[in-house]
Amino acid sequence: MGSLFDLARRGAPEIAMPGPPPVVFTNPSLMANLICRVVFALIGNIVCLVPLRLLYRNGELAAVMLILVVELANFETVVNSLIWHNEDVESWWPGYGFCDVDSYIHNLLIGLYTTCLLAIMRNLALQIGNMRASPLTKKEKTRRNIAQALIIFPLPLLQVVWTYPLTQQRYIIGTLSGCSWANSHSWPYMVFDIFLPVIMSVLTAGYAIFIYIRYRQVSKATESALSNNPLAHARSQRARRRLYLMVVAILVPFLPIVIALAIVNMRVAGALAPFDFNAIHHHGPDEIPWDTIIYLTSSEIHWSYMNMCYLPIVSTVPIFIFFGMTKDAMNCYRVSHNVYEII
Repeated sequence: MGSLFDLARRGAPEIAMPGPPPVVFTNPSLMANLICRVVFALIGNIVCLVPLRLLYRNGELAAVMLILVVELANFETVVNSLIWHNEDVESWWPGYGFCDVDSYIHNLLIGLYTTCLLAIMRNLALQIGNMRASPLTKKEKTRRNIAQALIIFPLPLLQVVWTYPLTQQRYIIGTLSGCSWANSHSWPYMVFDIFLPVIMSVLTAGYAIFIYIRYRQVSKATESALSNNPLAHARSQRARRRLYLMVVAILVPFLPIVIALAIVNMRVAGALAPFDFNAIHHHGPDEIPWDTIIYLTSSEIHWSYMNMCYLPIVSTVPIFIFFGMTKDAMNCYRVSHNVYEII
């Protein structure tokens, strides 16, 4: 890491950074990034509240989990960005306790984001294939939620379990990005944090393509029957448009971003090292002690990692468009407006 500058106070754990502290603490680009991520994250969380309520009422486990993950990720972004909002590293809070826990929460949220999308698209693919008119019974909803839970939770829980064994350094704190996990570049990291999320993302894209193809086939097969009922035909056309836009909104940006991040992570990781718990957690005399906290300024953080927080922020847009502009959602907004006027 080059020459390290010790920033620890007497009696405190070691704090170091790879270079002298900067003399300029902020700049217009940094300030604009701070304002954008905080404002858009808060707005995104607010507009997702009604979709969250409606989907919870309908018993949609995967969709509810996805929105909760997005809300928590955005809240994490706001907290980290406001705490470490400039580059005055000598005045930074070292994040004791908070950053120790944040690594586990962050890894859990990243895993849940990927698996929730897969569970949603798989469930939608099954619905398109079934094309039943009657709603699911309570027993069928329970079976569906169990199947979704088996898709959603195993990988994120594995990632959480491997977080401490793969922690190369206690944690890293960066400008705006805040707490960061300092992982070891060994095979478990490559398998559980890079390869498996990419595979699940490819499966999600495959389901999305299948949904659109299958829906076109079903639409053509039922077109003559629907033409006799203008209202049903209009509903079908709206449903087809919404489905197509939802598939495009998820498929087009999501898969390239996941693959690009995987490539960046593999390049940063370099040559894989064998997993050795003792070597990871007990550094040699010429290495930085494991419990040393590393500070990084914005110039030392890769742009992709610095701005990864915008993925859940942008995710609030399709959530609001496809789940927050329905008839039920509009009724919720109307009721909220009436209550506000009464108050």
